[in-house]
Amino acid sequence: MADKHPHPHESEVEREFELERMILFSDAVFAIAITLMVIDVKWPDIPGNLKGVDFDKLLHPTIIQFIIFVISFAFVGRAWKVHLRLFRQLRTYDQRLLNFNLLFLFFIVIFPFTASGMFAHTQAGFVYPFLFYMFNVSAVGITDFLIARYIFRIRPGLSVRGQEEEKKFILIRAKFNAMAATLAFIIMFLVAISYPGNTDNVAYAFCAYPILVFISNRRVRKFKPKTTTS
Repeated sequence: MADKHPHPHESEVEREFELERMILFSDAVFAIAITLMVIDVKWPDIPGNLKGVDFDKLLHPTIIQFIIFVISFAFVGRAWKVHLRLFRQLRTYDQRLLNFNLLFLFFIVIFPFTASGMFAHTQAGFVYPFLFYMFNVSAVGITDFLIARYIFRIRPGLSVRGQEEEKKFILIRAKFNAMAATLAFIIMFLVAISYPGNTDNVAYAFCAYPILVFISNRRVRKFKPKTTTS
């Protein structure tokens, strides 16, 4: 059964130490996920005789892999920055928050798996790597919003006192990010159903995500506290 309140017999120092351990564990998961993603980016097999080799064709898969890695690195890095800013507001924690955080980290740690699908298994007629990748992105956004909502709306006693504008901004940004990612996944899923096996259309639908993120960031900007960093 989840703890609804911090244990009163634990000292403030013990509680801060446990909270720090949770944050360090989260940071380690982010670092491992990013490191594992780059392992799948490999140089192609270079033939011994380079005469007549089409280097554009030879390097094309590696270039695509690297582009996907850069996109994934940027997303996971941004998720880490958002997570760090959110957890700065924590004063203590409870069992339910731990569970929410573990669920969030689960979707972070499977990023190397979904990214590897984009690296090596995208081909004509096989759209699942795109769908799994976008589902992963949306799941990260949704669980981040659930954590922010739990801390600031359901259990506000877990957060530090004051800084209400900062808390409001974090919650609103998490909500809009989750909506953008989820809507992008829905669009991609509908395209995949409407055009079965058409990998190009599904890949083009992926472009909806950065567009929706740009729009949501524009909407959220007006809530950003002037005294804080991004």
